[in-house]
Amino acid sequence: MGERALRTKLLALLIGLGIGALIGVAIGWLAPVQDVSVGFDRLHPDYMADYTVMVGAAYALNGDWDLAEARLGRLAQPDPAAYVARLAERYIAEGRSPQDIRHLVRLAAHFGYTTPPMLPYIPPPPSEP
Repeated sequence: MGERALRTKLLALLIGLGIGALIGVAIGWLAPVQDVSVGFDRLHPDYMADYTVMVGAAYALNGDWDLAEARLGRLAQPDPAAYVARLAERYIAEGRSPQDIRHLVRLAAHFGYTTPPMLPYIPPPPSEP
């Protein structure tokens, strides 16, 4: 009886999984996922800030200022330089990750914005050998 009950339970499980998979496929065909695209200008401010930090991180790695500037332009900020500087100061005031702050300060400094709170995060110029 034990072996037969086990086979019955296993068969019921496999049939249940099969029916569930079929229902999932049917729902996927009848109600496909809709692509919802949102422009960068409509992002939540927290996500805009995250994106800006990521742009700074990418710029720190590749040094491509034109690409960084183009990426920041997607945010549709009237003054991207001032936005980056304000964000850097906010991150400093909130005690955020020093690495994130350095990325933002590097961007702000390249734009020509440096403030006293940013000074400790500005990387020193490379020394000559």
